[in-house]
Amino acid sequence: MGKNILLSVVAAGLLLWGVTGAVFAGVEPSPFQPELNKLHSIELNQAAIQKRLEKLQSPAPLPNGTANYLDATVNQLGVLDTRLADVLYALPTNPDPGLDEVILSLDGIRTDASGSMDLFEAIYSRLGVEPSPFREVLGSIISRATGYINLVCTPGASPVCQRGY
Repeated sequence: MGKNILLSVVAAGLLLWGVTGAVFAGVEPSPFQPELNKLHSIELNQAAIQKRLEKLQSPAPLPNGTANYLDATVNQLGVLDTRLADVLYALPTNPDPGLDEVILSLDGIRTDASGSMDLFEAIYSRLGVEPSPFREVLGSIISRATGYINLVCTPGASPVCQRGY
């Protein structure tokens, strides 16, 4: 009886060792994980802002205080722009294969900023207000993301860069 239990424990240990070895083989953490987390946070905040703007774009009349709400949203975007600048400052400026996820995240940030710009223009035009307050902030976010992508995406640098970023 003790022999069967010992044999079972050894077999289970070998099976567990074999499975975990296969699972962890080739998995290497990104050296830029803290920066990636910050970029994902910026991207999520931007997506939340865009979702709120989409709700304002409905054909119903705009609620009272919409202009103040949009000004507060522009201030939030300014904070995100500052955070983006801080993250990009911490990242290397030379091409690195570990930057693939960073490039994808920056492309998402750039795309969300472009979409938000269209929504802001539509809402501000309904209000009859000059839509310039948000253009500067969103333009800065787009140019920061594009500038960094262009800086690290040299020809042959990464498969992600070859997709046309």
